[in-house]
Amino acid sequence: MSIMIAIDLQAALIAHLHWKSKLSDFFYGLEDLKVEEVADHTSCEFGKWLYSRGLKELAIFAETELLEQLHKEVHQHIRELVAMPEDQRHTQEGRRGLALFQEKCDQLVALLERMERQAQGKRG
Repeated sequence: MSIMIAIDLQAALIAHLHWKSKLSDFFYGLEDLKVEEVADHTSCEFGKWLYSRGLKELAIFAETELLEQLHKEVHQHIRELVAMPEDQRHTQEGRRGLALFQEKCDQLVALLERMERQAQGKRG
């Protein structure tokens, strides 16, 4: 398969791990974010690549549709959590929202890792 696809997938993986950390910091008051600073799933760097040429390049993977769906869900969760009032973040509902985001992000990262290994010709 293609090393370039693997590089694009690795860049997406790193970016979404960064968002996982950034959102956790925001949630606990260590980072300041505004909804308008959060790209939607089509305008982040990975989304731009995905919807320009990525879907075509990733057509070789059975999980491409799942990747697209998880990516969209992760971005929706980010926007919802950033829009959440600060006092709501400290409630059980807020903590559940953060946990759900982290779970979806972990699923996305695991899928990106698996696809990256496959693109490099490794088993996985």
